[in-house]
Amino acid sequence: MTTGFNKQFPDSANRKYTSWGRTRTPKNILSHHRAGTNADGDGLSLDGTSDPYITENQRFLTIQVKTWDTSFHVEGRMHAAAAGEFEDIKSSPTINGAGLWVVEFNGVDEVRFVTGGACVFWAGCSTF
Repeated sequence: MTTGFNKQFPDSANRKYTSWGRTRTPKNILSHHRAGTNADGDGLSLDGTSDPYITENQRFLTIQVKTWDTSFHVEGRMHAAAAGEFEDIKSSPTINGAGLWVVEFNGVDEVRFVTGGACVFWAGCSTF
């Protein structure tokens, strides 16, 4: 058995972080790409109700709506709630057109988007 310094790194040096921690700029929640839903950065095209997206317990959801039809709102789900159903986020602004929108949703585990017509948008979460 040797003592002192060696060229072996301990297993704890090779960490894979599974949480975003405190994020200062919005991080894309629609896919694993830096922006959008694919490598080209395309927004999510939606007409109806989206799949749920994990928010990692962030505080703010920033949505950039490019095209808007008749309605657009955000629903949230909290895993600690007994029912576990999606509900409207009460602090959500009335998203009634193209533009940049910020939703404060402290402690929501998942969000989904509901539209009344064809919409294209991007979404990201942050703590600040």
